[in-house]
Order: sequence, then structure tokens, then C-alpha cells
Amino acid sequence: VDESNTGFLLSSTPSWRAAFWSGARVSAGAPSAVLAAGYLGFAALAKAGQFPLWAALISVTTVWSLPGQLIMVEMSLAGAAPLIIVIAVALTAMRFLPMTVSFLPLVRVPQRPAWQLYFAAHLLVMTNWAPCMHRIPELPIEQRMPYFLGFAIINWVACIAATLAGYFLVDSFPPLVNRGLVLISPLYFVLILSGEFRNRLAFASILCGTVAGP
Repeated sequence: VDESNTGFLLSSTPSWRAAFWSGARVSAGAPSAVLAAGYLGFAALAKAGQFPLWAALISVTTVWSLPGQLIMVEMSLAGAAPLIIVIAVALTAMRFLPMTVSFLPLVRVPQRPAWQLYFAAHLLVMTNWAPCMHRIPELPIEQRMPYFLGFAIINWVACIAATLAGYFLVDSFPPLVNRGLVLISPLYFVLILSGEFRNRLAFASILCGTVAGP
């Protein structure tokens, strides 16, 4: 069965299933644990500011960008105008453009509907982009999308579950711990990128980002 013709969400070929679960197994370890820790902190911040649970969960399923969600919550609590909040959150999402441009050509195949690529782009975050950019080029083209989906969907579900749990566990954590959890995800990403230090161009990019970021 040609996976490119059947659609990656409905395919049941052995290679599709194997690639999907391979990505899921890798994701179920440190990547999802780190993301979940960050979203425990996000949920604690949301509840402390009386941000509704339903709104926090919707933001995970639709926005799914921790920096943008933190800005959304803090600006909402500060009484900022909705348009200003939208602009601020959109600016934090600009980093996804180069990530998406570099990733989608690796999984694009003829006759794949555009909406499937849009769905994959929605699931793309730094925590799954970095490891998948290393692993996916080594896979046959028909296994790349299911591998990414397995990886990304586990990430996504972990964040939703952590937001729900964190909202009810906030009272059991000291405030300093709640804020510290939010910082685990970027620290983990820095550790992932540290493997690129052997590449001079990558090292220069990381160095420039470190200097320009603050």
C-alpha cells in the first residue's frame, strides 16, 4: 500500500504502525517528561492568577507554545487589550517559521493533502523538532510522517495531561518550584543543541542566539 496515497492518519500498513510507535516510544521518555514539567508550571501560574482551566486547556490544544501561553496568561491578568495580546503571542511564534520551512520538505510526498501538512506543522515544537530533524532523514520517506506523529502526539497529550494535573496540584508546590518548572523545557532544548557544538556553523548560530536573546 502506498502510504502517500492512503493518507497518513488512516494508514494501517505495518511500516506505518512501526514508525508511529517507534516515535511514540522515544517521545515517551525525557522529551515528554520535560514538556510536562513545564506545563505543570504553566497550569500553576494560570490557577494562581484565576485563569480558567477550560481556557488553559484550549490554549494547549490550539496554541501549544509555552512562551506564548505564558505571555497570554500574564497579559490577560494584567488587563491588556486582546489585540495587544494576540500581537505579542504571534511575535513569540515567529521562531516556528524557520523550523517549519526546514522540516516540512522532509515529510512532503506527492498527493498528500495540504491539511495533513498543516496538522503536522501545528504539532511542531522545539522539543520534537530537534530530535526529529536528526532522526527523520535516516528513515524511508513513507515512515517519516508517522514517526513524527508518534513523537509529537505523545508530546501533545503529555502537555494536556500535565496542564490538567497541575491545575489541581498547584497548592502542593512552593511558588518557587512552580516557576522553576517552566524553565526546564528551554534548558532541555539547550542540552539537545549542545550536541551540535562540533559543527562550526551550528555553534556560531547558537552563540549568536545566546548573545542576542537576552
